[in-house]
Amino acid sequence: MRHLKTALSALLLICIPALLFGQIITWKEIHPGVWKGTAGKPDAYDLLKAAETAASPALAKLPKQDFPLDRSAIAFQLNNGKSYLRLPLQRNEQLYGFGLNFQTIHQRGRIMQLHADHYGKSDNGRTHAPVPFYVSSLGYGVFVNSAKYIDVYAGSGVRKDSKNPPKIMDRNTDKNWEAHPYSDAVEMLIPAEGIEIYVFAGPKPINAIERFNLLSGGGCLPPRWGLGFTQRVHRLYTADQVKQEAIAFEEKGYPLDFIGLEPGWQTKSYPCTFEWDRSRFPDPAGFVKDMDKMGVKINLWTNPYVSPDASIYKAIAPYTGSHTVWNGIVPDLSMPQARKILFDQFEKEHVKIGVSGYKIDEVDGYDSYL
Repeated sequence: MRHLKTALSALLLICIPALLFGQIITWKEIHPGVWKGTAGKPDAYDLLKAAETAASPALAKLPKQDFPLDRSAIAFQLNNGKSYLRLPLQRNEQLYGFGLNFQTIHQRGRIMQLHADHYGKSDNGRTHAPVPFYVSSLGYGVFVNSAKYIDVYAGSGVRKDSKNPPKIMDRNTDKNWEAHPYSDAVEMLIPAEGIEIYVFAGPKPINAIERFNLLSGGGCLPPRWGLGFTQRVHRLYTADQVKQEAIAFEEKGYPLDFIGLEPGWQTKSYPCTFEWDRSRFPDPAGFVKDMDKMGVKINLWTNPYVSPDASIYKAIAPYTGSHTVWNGIVPDLSMPQARKILFDQFEKEHVKIGVSGYKIDEVDGYDSYL
């Protein structure tokens, strides 16, 4: 009987955290200083699968580190088909990240929904490049591997069971009263029945970022001209007008590294053909070569919505979505067949003649269009 009570007590100690927080996160160190945590049933399709890039071998060469957080303070709960995640914060800790932000650097205390979207002049998570990754001033990073729209409370919510609650103040009399009181946790809500989370050790923030980048494949350094000065021209400019624009910059002593051609360089645009309009660019290869001699690269503006007049229309049609955008079919770029058809067209028409880059327009999930 005594042994039975001991066994039952041990079982309760194991089960109580699961009852309180929904499920226990299973952790595994997959690379030095990188831990993968799973709970529930994560989505089959996620950001790392979409990237289709293996972790860089350089990751294995980094030094080992201890797990940088208190694992017992990391909580997961599954509720109504959504995953709730909580991670601890220390009082003097600052957070950075969550993707592209134009107005803010410090993210602690902010509320965001990470949603690929046209930037609406507010750092609320709806931006061109939201990323469910943040790095702490204490030298660690956290990445939630989900392609869903994620609600983030980056040290903004206060739970009633908090171990470090904020001081209660009277707004009527206390000058230090705050609308956003101290919070000791990052909380996220992911619309999925499970999560896959990665924690990166430092010891410094740059080391955590390095591990994250290498896990994502390592990436590449942009060319210096890509970080330089640019100009874009009217959509109906001809090759000669573009050249004259570059000459004007040179005559005035203004730096110019690349010129962006608005989508009118194509025979049809929005939806697009991805084919040069020979009435205004009779010799695309010669034009690109002449601009390169002037030290000016060419960047093409386009979007992936395929015009019925495009030469690839029939070939790519079976690999497109159910709806059109501006009457153009939408390739499903998660499918290798769609990628091959579209990218082969880009290679033949643009890359082989020296075009240096693209500005992919109207793909930011702007709700007013889609």
